Amino acid sequence: MDYFFIFSLHFDRDKGLDQGRLSINSLSKGTVQIFVATSSQENSQQPESFHKKGGLLPPQYRCGLPFWKVNLIPIAMNAVKGVEGAFYVISPHTVTTDKGGVRGDFGIHRDANAPGSLGCIVLSGDRFSAFEAAVKKLVAQGIKEVPLFVQYS
Repeated sequence: MDYFFIFSLHFDRDKGLDQGRLSINSLSKGTVQIFVATSSQENSQQPESFHKKGGLLPPQYRCGLPFWKVNLIPIAMNAVKGVEGAFYVISPHTVTTDKGGVRGDFGIHRDANAPGSLGCIVLSGDRFSAFEAAVKKLVAQGIKEVPLFVQYS
């Protein structure tokens, strides 16, 4: 487990969609690459919104997980509005938060519709292309899955 992802987002309280950072990290190399990314939609980006459908991707520790897992072999979701391309599955598929919220169907994908997501981590078109190129380098090394840590402030 040399490589891992971190998604972090700070609530800035300004109007509009808060943008966070998705980083690819290595225990031996440090931070490899950082991408601007977000989760949820403007009106749902609030502390504790991850308990409700459409809210942020929950932090792993609020779901009793040591970490999330990201499958680096994407599935094609070309016909799904809002994704319209590659979808990197975040597992487990469904979780229950520490306040009883049932959430699921998370992934990392291009923000292909209205800005934001229903809990997935999304990146703009150019940023998603750069993310995919970086992931392909990991896959070329035989890495098929990496841990994901989620944090908010």
